[in-house]
Amino acid sequence: MNTAHLITAARDALAARRAHEQGVNTLTVTTTRDSDLHMLTYDSENVAVRHDDGTLTYVDLTNTEFAEDLVAYAEDRLATSGSLGPLTLRLGSVTVTRPPAELNARTRLFILSIHARAAAHHPGLSGNRVLELANLAYETNDIARHDTTRSLAQIDPYVREAAARELPCPSEANAEFLIQTARSAVHTMSHNMQPCPLAIELPAGHFGDIPAWLAHQAVARFRDSPTSHEPRYDTPALRAVLQALAALQTPAEGEWLRLYLTYPPANPTGHVLNRDPIPEGASVYEAMPGAVITDAQIRHSSDLLEVDQYVLQLRSAGAWRLPHHDQPAILTNRQVSAILRRARARSAPGAIRLSREADGTVYMSDTAQAARYLPTRLIPNHRDGRCPGCHTPYATAGDGPCGLAA
Repeated sequence: MNTAHLITAARDALAARRAHEQGVNTLTVTTTRDSDLHMLTYDSENVAVRHDDGTLTYVDLTNTEFAEDLVAYAEDRLATSGSLGPLTLRLGSVTVTRPPAELNARTRLFILSIHARAAAHHPGLSGNRVLELANLAYETNDIARHDTTRSLAQIDPYVREAAARELPCPSEANAEFLIQTARSAVHTMSHNMQPCPLAIELPAGHFGDIPAWLAHQAVARFRDSPTSHEPRYDTPALRAVLQALAALQTPAEGEWLRLYLTYPPANPTGHVLNRDPIPEGASVYEAMPGAVITDAQIRHSSDLLEVDQYVLQLRSAGAWRLPHHDQPAILTNRQVSAILRRARARSAPGAIRLSREADGTVYMSDTAQAARYLPTRLIPNHRDGRCPGCHTPYATAGDGPCGLAA
């Protein structure tokens, strides 16, 4: 019994019991003791359903094929591992990003401590500056760890100091900010490791019955060697950030949060076609920037694709490249919309990801291949009928690649 079969059975059960409900993103099943078999099993009577908008409901899925499959899945897990924990399945086709959530005082102090410690590692700082930032990081971390009753009003002095030092201490945060904060935390903790890891990976799991990213099971992935378990990343500060992140993006069975320690390659030309936000060694699927594009946005693409024309770039050998000149790179928004809809329709849930940056650039990847679509207004001196890279007229360019495409 595998999770893919369980996901299909769960969708069917929900459709039969709650046909009117739309936008189910994840489903969490907790454990219970079977009084007849005297063993642990899954509780199909109180299944937690998390919707795309973040609301949580509980449904009874007993007497369904899904309930029967859960029993078989529980038996398999007990036979192989000897233990049985809660199970969260992703039923939606994408990881839904919810609006920013309010942060408590403890999490805000931990965030400030992470960014202060990271700032202390910046090159070129004076000794006094480094000491001030290190002291701020230590003090805020210590208060957050030991003074759990501190109110929001009592952290005002640290909020003012954060503002004076241009460090974040936000009252609310979105998933993208929390991921970058977690990345800063593991980057600082890894600064003396030789060789430096390519990425720190955290598996999805549960704290009690709550879906979570598990810092105590973090592994370091190296460029040319196997991964290794790294207990150094299991800190209260990182756990607090991951808890806030999990409330915005529910972790599900089999998923990993990958925090890359490498940085995107430099762009010495400054040309938008050469800008690459994907960290070195990362795939576009894992590290695409921007906000996740939902199925609803694809269905109403007029709100998603705001300009008339886009420039297509394909991912090849770790770089973004324009198509050959016999395959013009300029597409209308209707063409891009049709491409996105077809790609989503052809793909199994979770097999394809799409995102959109603030400048309107759209990314798409199905792990095997990737593409991005840049609004033509971002391209300097762009003219219709000409290659956006070398500006050669397509009518005379031939069928070769653009020499200035990457």
